[in-house]
Amino acid sequence: MPSWSAGGDPQERQHPLVGVRGVVTTTIPAGGLGEVRLPVRGGTETFGAYAAVRAVPVPTGTGVVVVEVFPPRTLVVRPDA
Repeated sequence: MPSWSAGGDPQERQHPLVGVRGVVTTTIPAGGLGEVRLPVRGGTETFGAYAAVRAVPVPTGTGVVVVEVFPPRTLVVRPDA
């Protein structure tokens, strides 16, 4: 499945959601899918999300940053430092 990510060649196109900060609304379990809320188009939207480090859960309420996008509505996120 094609994805958009923050890494790789800087000449590659980057998805507009990469780098956006949001919050976990449903805990992302280790190796599983949770949910995050992001600011999008002047409002907020929720997306399914996996943790960038799959073995580490990300609890509800944690601030996160999008690092990869799997269209149409699945993200990979890391905790916002």
